[in-house]
Amino acid sequence: MTTITTARPHSPLRQYLFDLTLHGIKLGLDNIQALLRAAEPPHLAYPTIHVGGTNGKGSVVAMLSAMLTAAGYRVGRFTSPHLIDVSERFLIDGTPIEEADLEENILFFKEVAESMPQYPTFFEMNTAIAFRHFARQQVDVALIEVGMGGRFDSTNVVQPIATAITNIDLEHTAFLGDTIAAIAGEKAGIIKPGVPVVTAERNPEALAVFRAASNARKAPLLEVEHDKIYTVSGSPWAQQMDFHSDTLTITACPLGLPGAYQGANAAVAIALADQITTAFPRLDATTIATGLQTASWPCRLERVLQSPPTFIDVAHNEAGAQRLADHLDPCVMVFAASSDKDAAAMLRALQPKAKHLLITRFEGKRAASTEALSAHLVPGSYAVHPTLPEAINAGMALASESTPLVITGSIYAAGEAREYLIQHHGATPLQF
Repeated sequence: MTTITTARPHSPLRQYLFDLTLHGIKLGLDNIQALLRAAEPPHLAYPTIHVGGTNGKGSVVAMLSAMLTAAGYRVGRFTSPHLIDVSERFLIDGTPIEEADLEENILFFKEVAESMPQYPTFFEMNTAIAFRHFARQQVDVALIEVGMGGRFDSTNVVQPIATAITNIDLEHTAFLGDTIAAIAGEKAGIIKPGVPVVTAERNPEALAVFRAASNARKAPLLEVEHDKIYTVSGSPWAQQMDFHSDTLTITACPLGLPGAYQGANAAVAIALADQITTAFPRLDATTIATGLQTASWPCRLERVLQSPPTFIDVAHNEAGAQRLADHLDPCVMVFAASSDKDAAAMLRALQPKAKHLLITRFEGKRAASTEALSAHLVPGSYAVHPTLPEAINAGMALASESTPLVITGSIYAAGEAREYLIQHHGATPLQF
């Protein structure tokens, strides 16, 4: 398992890759299909599991990856976005892609892109790199996290042996629609004919969409919440899982990832593992339990410093903020959000748990200004710090054993904060 402490410098090829962000977001499959045709369809060279949803996708992938690794399989994992370095998006057995391999893949697809009628986006290029890297490294299985939506997400060229949709909430409404049903319809686009699908969704409106799509495509649908196949006990920081299906029983298994919401994610991961045991027979109750206990997914309600007690969480939408708030006692909170997120709703959920609320911004064009964030707050109820490091230092001075520091509001803020704390305060490196 490799740790990450800082971002690698931008070589010309890395800079080319990041310059593709100028092409924005484009939903559709034409570009990814063109890229992959030139690479001898690498995404068909190994079995895949496809995971979509609003929140919890990465946690499901991390737990399932740990299960398969415990069973002795070579596991590719494609997730987004990254926290510190883009190499995190392309993991094999928890190890990020080597720099030489990353640059070789960028160069390969750069040459392909130059003859395409429309230039690929940053995410499309990353998707292609992941598929080709996993094929060249001969993984036994690849776990593919959906980027946005599902139906027209560039990952939706895979032919998975199992799929999952964790849950649905309002997100990316400009692209996916402004109702739960519309977003669920986009997410349901990853359901494939005859391929089993697992969900932890509870909302009847979303479930109706999933059930209709599954019936139409004759895809067996397992609803871990509706079917009540799992229970969780203990505190959010020390949970135990019981899971019972017709073919698998897990009893009193500790969960390595903290947070009450991880129970549903763990149930989805177990159900996926249960669905693929024919292809991966070494997945059994023992290896699945080992994976649940050893899974690592950084900056998910993660304690990164012991003194002062410091936690980072990637909550970046209203649902994530509410889940985080449910786990907090009075704390010192550093908050920075992206400009395209509903910061007002997030702050409504989080501010009641903040004894001291410190508003700031992370580096980059996507960051919401401190002025924009302050507009959602009552004057005098918060302090403003112009940069994230300044806010962190101020928060550390206010924090104590009884009032921990919590840094949240954006995946980008979480990554920048983690890198700063690693470099300047001895925080634990990223570990996957």
